[in-house]
Amino acid sequence: MRKVRIMPYEVFQRTTVRVGEPTLSITLQGKMGLNSAAARIFAEAGIKFVLVLWDKVSNKCALKATLKTDVNAYRVSVAPNKSGGTLAAKSFLSHIGWSAPHRETLPATWNEKEKILEVTLPQKYLGSEMAGVRKRKTKSS
Repeated sequence: MRKVRIMPYEVFQRTTVRVGEPTLSITLQGKMGLNSAAARIFAEAGIKFVLVLWDKVSNKCALKATLKTDVNAYRVSVAPNKSGGTLAAKSFLSHIGWSAPHRETLPATWNEKEKILEVTLPQKYLGSEMAGVRKRKTKSS
């Protein structure tokens, strides 16, 4: 990385990238983050709750708008200024065996008709489908 100097000052180079298209980030703490483009989409569509969908054949994850009364609903928190949003998805990420060594930011596609945000997860960070299921201890006879 090249450092730029202005007089005695050094310009601090951003560690994040601004993206005009929707993205979904997955953190090490088990949260999914929406960038400002995705947060604006959710806010303008009035989306506060989503279903987390999983297609293990194509490694696609999707967030589909739903109602608060849906027993499988996840709450999406969007910042008041629509600069971003989050949802806690630790159990889902555990279920699919997600194990990235750092935060992953992935391009997402918005389907207005279906009210669904889709993203393809990299295979290299996915484990077995049983990764998040605790093994039951059996008693010896």
